[in-house]
Amino acid sequence: MIFGYHILEQLKLKITLQPKEELQFTKFLIDSAADAVFWVAKDARFLYVNQAACYMAGYSREELLSMTMHDVEPDFSPKIWSEFWKAIQKQGSLYFDCLHPLKEGGRNPVEITFIYLEHQGKEYSCIFVRNNTKRKPTEIALGKINEALKCKVKERTVQLRRANEQLCHEIAERKLAEAQLRLALEQEKDESELGASFVCMVSHEFRNPLHVISFATSLLKRNIHQWDLEKKLKYLHRIQTAAEYLGELMDNVFIIGKLEAGKLKFEPKAINLEQFCRNLLTQLPLSHSSSHTVNFAILGDCSTACVDEKLLQPMLTNLLDNAIKYSPNDRTVDLKLSCYSNEELVFQIKDQGIGIPPADQKRLFEPFYRGNNVGDVPGIGLGLAVVRKLVDLHFGQISVMSEVGVGTTFIITLPLGKAL
Repeated sequence: MIFGYHILEQLKLKITLQPKEELQFTKFLIDSAADAVFWVAKDARFLYVNQAACYMAGYSREELLSMTMHDVEPDFSPKIWSEFWKAIQKQGSLYFDCLHPLKEGGRNPVEITFIYLEHQGKEYSCIFVRNNTKRKPTEIALGKINEALKCKVKERTVQLRRANEQLCHEIAERKLAEAQLRLALEQEKDESELGASFVCMVSHEFRNPLHVISFATSLLKRNIHQWDLEKKLKYLHRIQTAAEYLGELMDNVFIIGKLEAGKLKFEPKAINLEQFCRNLLTQLPLSHSSSHTVNFAILGDCSTACVDEKLLQPMLTNLLDNAIKYSPNDRTVDLKLSCYSNEELVFQIKDQGIGIPPADQKRLFEPFYRGNNVGDVPGIGLGLAVVRKLVDLHFGQISVMSEVGVGTTFIITLPLGKAL
Protein backbone atom coordinates (compact mmCIF):
# COMPACT_ATOMS: atom_id res chain seq x y z
CA MET A 1 0.00 0.00 0.00
CA ILE A 2 3.00 2.34 -0.25
CA PHE A 3 3.05 2.66 -4.02
CA GLY A 4 1.21 6.02 -3.97
CA TYR A 5 4.41 7.89 -3.08
CA HIS A 6 6.16 6.59 -6.20
CA ILE A 7 3.13 7.51 -8.33
CA LEU A 8 3.31 11.15 -7.23
CA GLU A 9 7.09 11.32 -7.77
CA GLN A 10 6.81 9.88 -11.28
CA LEU A 11 3.95 12.25 -12.11
CA LYS A 12 6.15 15.25 -11.25
CA LEU A 13 8.75 13.98 -13.73
CA LYS A 14 6.29 12.94 -16.48
CA ILE A 15 3.50 15.50 -16.23
CA THR A 16 3.80 16.19 -19.96
CA LEU A 17 2.71 12.66 -20.95
CA GLN A 18 -0.35 12.07 -23.15
CA PRO A 19 -3.77 11.50 -21.46
CA LYS A 20 -3.69 7.74 -22.03
CA GLU A 21 -0.33 7.49 -20.31
CA GLU A 22 -1.50 9.72 -17.45
CA LEU A 23 -4.39 7.36 -16.69
CA GLN A 24 -1.99 4.45 -16.38
CA PHE A 25 -0.72 6.02 -13.17
CA THR A 26 -4.13 5.65 -11.54
CA LYS A 27 -4.53 2.03 -12.65
CA PHE A 28 -1.08 1.30 -11.24
CA LEU A 29 -2.45 1.69 -7.71
CA ILE A 30 -4.58 -1.44 -7.94
CA ASP A 31 -2.50 -3.22 -10.60
CA SER A 32 0.42 -3.33 -8.17
CA ALA A 33 -1.49 -5.17 -5.42
CA ALA A 34 0.15 -8.47 -4.40
CA ASP A 35 -3.20 -10.33 -4.41
CA ALA A 36 -4.96 -11.13 -7.66
CA VAL A 37 -8.10 -9.02 -8.22
CA PHE A 38 -10.84 -9.90 -10.74
CA TRP A 39 -14.05 -7.97 -11.48
CA VAL A 40 -16.65 -10.28 -13.02
CA ALA A 41 -20.06 -9.45 -14.50
CA LYS A 42 -23.18 -11.49 -13.88
CA ASP A 43 -22.73 -13.18 -17.29
CA ALA A 44 -19.27 -14.43 -16.18
CA ARG A 45 -17.29 -11.94 -18.32
CA PHE A 46 -14.08 -10.49 -16.88
CA LEU A 47 -14.44 -6.69 -16.67
CA TYR A 48 -11.11 -5.97 -15.00
CA VAL A 49 -8.03 -7.89 -13.87
CA ASN A 50 -4.89 -6.57 -12.18
CA GLN A 51 -1.31 -7.57 -12.96
CA ALA A 52 -1.19 -10.15 -10.15
CA ALA A 53 -4.23 -11.88 -11.68
CA CYS A 54 -2.47 -12.15 -15.05
CA TYR A 55 0.69 -13.49 -13.44
CA MET A 56 -1.19 -16.04 -11.34
CA ALA A 57 -3.32 -17.41 -14.21
CA GLY A 58 -0.59 -17.24 -16.87
CA TYR A 59 -2.67 -15.15 -19.31
CA SER A 60 -2.11 -11.65 -20.61
CA ARG A 61 -4.58 -8.93 -19.61
CA GLU A 62 -5.98 -8.83 -23.16
CA GLU A 63 -6.56 -12.59 -23.11
CA LEU A 64 -8.37 -12.52 -19.77
CA LEU A 65 -10.59 -9.57 -20.71
CA SER A 66 -11.75 -11.49 -23.78
CA MET A 67 -12.59 -14.57 -21.70
CA THR A 68 -15.20 -15.67 -19.20
CA MET A 69 -15.12 -17.73 -16.02
CA HIS A 70 -16.16 -20.73 -18.15
CA ASP A 71 -12.98 -20.36 -20.24
CA VAL A 72 -10.64 -20.20 -17.24
CA GLU A 73 -12.43 -22.80 -15.10
CA PRO A 74 -14.23 -25.45 -17.22
CA ASP A 75 -16.08 -26.70 -14.12
CA PHE A 76 -17.97 -23.37 -14.10
CA SER A 77 -20.49 -24.30 -16.77
CA PRO A 78 -23.17 -21.64 -17.48
CA LYS A 79 -25.66 -23.60 -15.38
CA ILE A 80 -23.29 -24.01 -12.42
CA TRP A 81 -22.21 -20.35 -12.67
CA SER A 82 -25.85 -19.25 -12.54
CA GLU A 83 -26.41 -21.24 -9.34
CA PHE A 84 -23.11 -19.99 -7.89
CA TRP A 85 -24.08 -16.37 -8.63
CA LYS A 86 -27.37 -16.84 -6.78
CA ALA A 87 -25.43 -18.11 -3.77
CA ILE A 88 -23.11 -15.07 -3.79
CA GLN A 89 -26.08 -12.74 -4.21
CA LYS A 90 -27.87 -14.35 -1.27
CA GLN A 91 -24.91 -14.56 1.14
CA GLY A 92 -23.10 -11.40 0.09
CA SER A 93 -19.68 -13.05 0.16
CA LEU A 94 -18.01 -16.46 -0.02
CA TYR A 95 -14.59 -17.50 1.29
CA PHE A 96 -13.01 -20.85 0.43
CA ASP A 97 -9.88 -22.72 -0.65
CA CYS A 98 -9.55 -24.34 -4.06
CA LEU A 99 -7.11 -25.29 -6.83
CA HIS A 100 -6.73 -22.47 -9.36
CA PRO A 101 -6.26 -23.62 -13.02
CA LEU A 102 -3.23 -22.34 -14.96
CA LYS A 103 -2.96 -21.59 -18.68
CA GLU A 104 -0.07 -24.03 -19.15
CA GLY A 105 -1.86 -26.78 -17.25
CA GLY A 106 -1.81 -27.77 -13.60
CA ARG A 107 -3.38 -26.00 -10.63
CA ASN A 108 -2.17 -23.97 -7.66
CA PRO A 109 -3.77 -23.98 -4.18
CA VAL A 110 -5.33 -20.57 -3.44
CA GLU A 111 -7.64 -18.76 -1.01
CA ILE A 112 -10.56 -17.04 -2.76
CA THR A 113 -12.98 -14.39 -1.48
CA PHE A 114 -16.04 -13.52 -3.62
CA ILE A 115 -17.85 -10.26 -2.72
CA TYR A 116 -21.18 -9.35 -4.32
CA LEU A 117 -21.81 -5.70 -5.27
CA GLU A 118 -24.61 -3.76 -6.96
CA HIS A 119 -23.90 -0.41 -8.63
CA GLN A 120 -26.23 1.71 -10.77
CA GLY A 121 -28.59 -1.21 -11.29
CA LYS A 122 -25.87 -3.63 -12.40
CA GLU A 123 -24.50 -6.66 -10.56
CA TYR A 124 -20.82 -7.46 -10.11
CA SER A 125 -18.57 -9.76 -8.16
CA CYS A 126 -15.16 -8.66 -6.90
CA ILE A 127 -12.85 -11.66 -6.50
CA PHE A 128 -9.69 -11.61 -4.37
CA VAL A 129 -7.29 -14.53 -4.85
CA ARG A 130 -4.27 -15.22 -2.64
CA ASN A 131 -1.69 -17.90 -3.53
CA ASN A 132 -0.88 -20.24 -0.63
CA THR A 133 1.36 -22.71 -2.49
CA LYS A 134 4.21 -22.40 0.02
CA ARG A 135 1.94 -22.78 3.05
CA LYS A 136 -0.11 -25.71 1.79
CA PRO A 137 2.38 -28.53 2.63
CA THR A 138 2.53 -27.29 6.23
CA GLU A 139 -1.26 -27.15 6.43
CA ILE A 140 -1.48 -30.70 5.07
CA ALA A 141 0.99 -31.93 7.69
CA LEU A 142 -0.90 -30.13 10.45
CA GLY A 143 -4.14 -31.54 9.08
CA LYS A 144 -2.81 -35.09 9.42
CA ILE A 145 -1.76 -34.41 13.00
CA ASN A 146 -5.18 -32.93 13.77
CA GLU A 147 -6.92 -35.93 12.24
CA ALA A 148 -4.86 -38.27 14.41
CA LEU A 149 -5.75 -36.24 17.49
CA LYS A 150 -9.42 -36.25 16.50
CA CYS A 151 -9.34 -40.04 16.30
CA LYS A 152 -7.85 -40.22 19.78
CA VAL A 153 -10.44 -37.80 21.12
CA LYS A 154 -13.20 -39.75 19.40
CA GLU A 155 -12.06 -43.01 21.00
CA ARG A 156 -11.96 -41.44 24.47
CA THR A 157 -15.33 -39.78 23.88
CA VAL A 158 -16.92 -43.14 23.05
CA GLN A 159 -15.54 -44.64 26.24
CA LEU A 160 -16.78 -41.75 28.37
CA ARG A 161 -20.19 -41.78 26.72
CA ARG A 162 -20.66 -45.46 27.47
CA ALA A 163 -19.74 -44.88 31.11
CA ASN A 164 -22.08 -41.90 31.36
CA GLU A 165 -24.95 -43.80 29.80
CA GLN A 166 -24.83 -46.23 32.69
CA LEU A 167 -25.02 -43.42 35.26
CA CYS A 168 -27.45 -40.96 33.68
CA HIS A 169 -31.23 -41.22 33.84
CA GLU A 170 -33.40 -40.75 30.77
CA ILE A 171 -34.96 -37.55 32.10
CA ALA A 172 -31.55 -35.92 32.71
CA GLU A 173 -30.34 -36.80 29.21
CA ARG A 174 -33.47 -35.30 27.63
CA LYS A 175 -33.10 -32.04 29.55
CA LEU A 176 -29.43 -31.79 28.59
CA ALA A 177 -30.25 -32.32 24.92
CA GLU A 178 -32.95 -29.64 25.05
CA ALA A 179 -30.56 -27.14 26.66
CA GLN A 180 -27.86 -27.84 24.07
CA LEU A 181 -30.35 -27.42 21.23
CA ARG A 182 -31.53 -24.04 22.55
CA LEU A 183 -27.93 -22.86 22.91
CA ALA A 184 -27.04 -24.00 19.39
CA LEU A 185 -30.05 -22.20 17.91
CA GLU A 186 -29.17 -18.98 19.75
CA GLN A 187 -25.55 -19.17 18.60
CA GLU A 188 -26.60 -19.83 15.01
CA LYS A 189 -28.93 -16.82 15.09
CA ASP A 190 -26.19 -14.54 16.49
CA GLU A 191 -23.65 -15.73 13.91
CA SER A 192 -26.14 -15.25 11.07
CA GLU A 193 -26.95 -11.68 12.15
CA LEU A 194 -23.24 -10.86 12.57
CA GLY A 195 -22.43 -12.28 9.13
CA ALA A 196 -25.19 -10.26 7.46
CA SER A 197 -24.00 -7.09 9.19
CA PHE A 198 -20.40 -7.78 8.14
CA VAL A 199 -21.26 -8.26 4.46
CA CYS A 200 -23.46 -5.15 4.38
CA MET A 201 -20.88 -2.87 5.97
CA VAL A 202 -17.90 -4.18 3.98
CA SER A 203 -19.81 -3.85 0.70
CA HIS A 204 -20.70 -0.26 1.58
CA GLU A 205 -17.09 0.54 2.50
CA PHE A 206 -15.84 -0.86 -0.82
CA ARG A 207 -18.25 1.32 -2.82
CA ASN A 208 -17.13 4.65 -1.38
CA PRO A 209 -13.41 4.52 -2.32
CA LEU A 210 -14.25 2.94 -5.68
CA HIS A 211 -16.57 5.87 -6.43
CA VAL A 212 -13.79 8.29 -5.44
CA ILE A 213 -11.31 6.57 -7.78
CA SER A 214 -13.82 6.49 -10.64
CA PHE A 215 -14.89 10.13 -10.21
CA ALA A 216 -11.36 11.51 -9.81
CA THR A 217 -10.10 9.52 -12.80
CA SER A 218 -12.95 10.84 -14.95
CA LEU A 219 -12.17 14.45 -14.00
CA LEU A 220 -8.47 13.97 -14.71
CA LYS A 221 -9.26 12.52 -18.11
CA ARG A 222 -11.51 15.43 -19.09
CA ASN A 223 -9.23 18.17 -17.78
CA ILE A 224 -5.76 16.73 -18.31
CA HIS A 225 -4.64 19.65 -20.51
CA GLN A 226 -6.53 22.43 -18.70
CA TRP A 227 -5.52 21.83 -15.06
CA ASP A 228 -2.20 22.89 -13.59
CA LEU A 229 0.14 20.51 -11.75
CA GLU A 230 -1.18 21.38 -8.28
CA LYS A 231 -4.77 20.53 -9.13
CA LYS A 232 -3.77 17.28 -10.86
CA LEU A 233 -1.78 16.24 -7.80
CA LYS A 234 -4.78 17.04 -5.61
CA TYR A 235 -7.00 14.53 -7.45
CA LEU A 236 -4.22 11.95 -7.69
CA HIS A 237 -3.83 12.24 -3.92
CA ARG A 238 -7.54 11.44 -3.53
CA ILE A 239 -7.10 8.38 -5.72
CA GLN A 240 -4.06 7.32 -3.71
CA THR A 241 -5.89 7.73 -0.39
CA ALA A 242 -8.89 5.72 -1.62
CA ALA A 243 -6.65 2.93 -2.95
CA GLU A 244 -4.72 2.74 0.33
CA TYR A 245 -7.96 2.54 2.29
CA LEU A 246 -9.14 -0.29 0.01
CA GLY A 247 -5.88 -2.13 0.69
CA GLU A 248 -6.24 -1.74 4.46
CA LEU A 249 -9.83 -2.96 4.30
CA MET A 250 -8.83 -5.96 2.16
CA ASP A 251 -6.10 -6.88 4.65
CA ASN A 252 -8.52 -6.84 7.59
CA VAL A 253 -11.14 -8.82 5.64
CA PHE A 254 -8.52 -11.49 4.83
CA ILE A 255 -7.45 -11.66 8.49
CA ILE A 256 -11.04 -11.95 9.73
CA GLY A 257 -11.67 -14.70 7.17
CA LYS A 258 -8.61 -16.65 8.31
CA LEU A 259 -9.47 -16.21 11.99
CA GLU A 260 -13.04 -17.42 11.48
CA ALA A 261 -11.77 -20.40 9.47
CA GLY A 262 -9.17 -21.22 12.13
CA LYS A 263 -6.32 -20.88 9.63
CA LEU A 264 -4.27 -18.28 11.47
CA LYS A 265 -1.83 -20.01 13.83
CA PHE A 266 0.75 -18.77 16.34
CA GLU A 267 4.19 -19.54 14.83
CA PRO A 268 6.96 -17.60 16.65
CA LYS A 269 10.51 -17.31 15.36
CA ALA A 270 13.58 -15.29 16.31
CA ILE A 271 13.80 -11.90 14.56
CA ASN A 272 15.55 -8.55 14.96
CA LEU A 273 12.62 -6.72 16.54
CA GLU A 274 14.20 -3.27 16.31
CA GLN A 275 14.74 -3.61 12.55
CA PHE A 276 11.24 -5.08 12.16
CA CYS A 277 9.71 -1.96 13.74
CA ARG A 278 11.80 0.42 11.63
CA ASN A 279 10.78 -1.39 8.45
CA LEU A 280 7.13 -1.31 9.52
CA LEU A 281 7.21 2.47 10.01
CA THR A 282 8.47 2.97 6.45
CA GLN A 283 5.46 1.02 5.15
CA LEU A 284 2.74 3.16 6.75
CA PRO A 285 0.26 4.59 4.20
CA LEU A 286 1.86 7.84 3.05
CA SER A 287 -1.45 9.62 2.51
CA HIS A 288 -2.05 9.36 6.28
CA SER A 289 1.40 9.94 7.68
CA SER A 290 2.75 12.70 5.43
CA SER A 291 1.70 15.48 7.82
CA HIS A 292 2.46 13.59 11.04
CA THR A 293 5.69 12.81 12.87
CA VAL A 294 6.12 9.22 14.11
CA ASN A 295 8.77 8.88 16.84
CA PHE A 296 10.31 5.47 17.60
CA ALA A 297 12.04 4.76 20.92
CA ILE A 298 13.60 1.58 22.34
CA LEU A 299 14.26 0.57 25.94
CA GLY A 300 16.50 -2.44 26.51
CA ASP A 301 18.03 -4.88 24.04
CA CYS A 302 15.46 -5.72 21.34
CA SER A 303 17.90 -6.97 18.72
CA THR A 304 16.58 -10.54 19.04
CA ALA A 305 13.09 -11.60 20.08
CA CYS A 306 10.96 -14.66 19.42
CA VAL A 307 7.60 -13.44 18.03
CA ASP A 308 5.18 -14.16 15.19
CA GLU A 309 5.75 -11.55 12.45
CA LYS A 310 2.51 -12.29 10.59
CA LEU A 311 0.50 -11.49 13.75
CA LEU A 312 2.65 -8.58 14.90
CA GLN A 313 2.65 -6.66 11.59
CA PRO A 314 -1.15 -6.10 11.24
CA MET A 315 -1.42 -5.67 15.02
CA LEU A 316 0.92 -2.65 15.09
CA THR A 317 -0.09 -1.31 11.67
CA ASN A 318 -3.77 -1.04 12.71
CA LEU A 319 -2.88 0.82 15.94
CA LEU A 320 -0.44 3.21 14.24
CA ASP A 321 -2.90 3.83 11.41
CA ASN A 322 -5.63 4.71 13.94
CA ALA A 323 -3.26 6.98 15.87
CA ILE A 324 -2.54 8.92 12.67
CA LYS A 325 -6.12 8.97 11.32
CA TYR A 326 -7.65 10.26 14.55
CA SER A 327 -5.00 12.93 15.21
CA PRO A 328 -5.00 16.46 13.75
CA ASN A 329 -2.36 17.26 11.13
CA ASP A 330 1.19 18.04 12.29
CA ARG A 331 0.75 16.10 15.55
CA THR A 332 3.20 13.51 16.90
CA VAL A 333 2.64 9.76 17.26
CA ASP A 334 4.99 7.78 19.54
CA LEU A 335 5.90 4.10 19.20
CA LYS A 336 7.90 2.82 22.17
CA LEU A 337 9.34 -0.71 22.35
CA SER A 338 10.50 -2.01 25.75
CA CYS A 339 12.40 -5.27 26.23
CA TYR A 340 12.70 -5.53 30.02
CA SER A 341 13.54 -9.21 30.32
CA ASN A 342 13.77 -12.51 28.48
CA GLU A 343 10.12 -13.23 29.28
CA GLU A 344 8.07 -10.40 27.76
CA LEU A 345 8.14 -7.25 25.64
CA VAL A 346 5.90 -4.17 25.64
CA PHE A 347 4.69 -1.96 22.78
CA GLN A 348 3.26 1.48 23.54
CA ILE A 349 1.47 3.51 20.83
CA LYS A 350 0.60 7.04 21.95
CA ASP A 351 -1.13 9.81 20.00
CA GLN A 352 -2.33 13.38 20.56
CA GLY A 353 -5.68 12.83 18.88
CA ILE A 354 -9.37 13.19 19.61
CA GLY A 355 -9.38 10.62 22.41
CA ILE A 356 -12.02 8.00 23.24
CA PRO A 357 -15.06 8.81 25.43
CA PRO A 358 -15.20 6.68 28.63
CA ALA A 359 -18.55 5.17 27.61
CA ASP A 360 -17.04 3.89 24.35
CA GLN A 361 -13.91 2.37 25.89
CA LYS A 362 -15.82 -0.63 27.30
CA ARG A 363 -16.91 -1.71 23.79
CA LEU A 364 -13.79 -0.61 21.95
CA PHE A 365 -12.76 -4.10 20.78
CA GLU A 366 -16.20 -5.25 19.61
CA PRO A 367 -16.51 -5.84 15.83
CA PHE A 368 -18.16 -2.93 13.97
CA TYR A 369 -18.21 -0.66 17.06
CA ARG A 370 -16.90 2.90 16.64
CA GLY A 371 -16.67 5.78 19.09
CA ASN A 372 -19.32 8.50 19.07
CA ASN A 373 -16.75 11.22 18.29
CA VAL A 374 -15.10 9.77 15.14
CA GLY A 375 -16.94 12.20 12.85
CA ASP A 376 -16.44 11.59 9.13
CA VAL A 377 -13.21 9.57 9.47
CA PRO A 378 -13.79 6.47 7.29
CA GLY A 379 -13.93 3.00 8.85
CA ILE A 380 -16.25 0.18 9.91
CA GLY A 381 -14.85 -0.70 13.34
CA LEU A 382 -12.89 -3.81 12.33
CA GLY A 383 -9.32 -2.68 13.07
CA LEU A 384 -9.33 -2.89 16.88
CA ALA A 385 -11.36 -6.12 16.81
CA VAL A 386 -8.64 -7.61 14.59
CA VAL A 387 -5.92 -6.29 16.93
CA ARG A 388 -7.58 -7.89 19.98
CA LYS A 389 -7.88 -11.28 18.26
CA LEU A 390 -4.24 -11.15 17.10
CA VAL A 391 -3.04 -10.24 20.61
CA ASP A 392 -5.03 -13.16 22.06
CA LEU A 393 -3.57 -15.49 19.43
CA HIS A 394 -0.10 -14.30 20.54
CA PHE A 395 -1.07 -15.06 24.18
CA GLY A 396 -0.65 -11.37 25.04
CA GLN A 397 -2.63 -8.58 26.69
CA ILE A 398 -3.80 -5.16 25.47
CA SER A 399 -4.97 -2.14 27.47
CA VAL A 400 -5.98 1.43 26.63
CA MET A 401 -5.79 4.81 28.37
CA SER A 402 -7.55 7.76 26.77
CA GLU A 403 -8.83 11.26 27.46
CA VAL A 404 -11.10 13.14 25.08
CA GLY A 405 -9.27 16.00 23.39
CA VAL A 406 -5.89 14.92 24.80
CA GLY A 407 -5.04 11.60 23.17
CA THR A 408 -4.93 7.81 23.48
CA THR A 409 -2.31 5.27 24.53
CA PHE A 410 -2.51 1.55 23.68
CA ILE A 411 -0.20 -0.85 25.55
CA ILE A 412 0.44 -4.38 24.24
CA THR A 413 2.34 -6.90 26.39
CA LEU A 414 3.53 -10.05 24.63
CA PRO A 415 5.29 -13.08 26.12
CA LEU A 416 8.49 -14.10 24.37
CA GLY A 417 7.85 -17.57 23.02
CA LYS A 418 10.20 -20.21 21.70
CA ALA A 419 10.80 -20.65 17.98
CA LEU A 420 8.88 -23.53 16.43
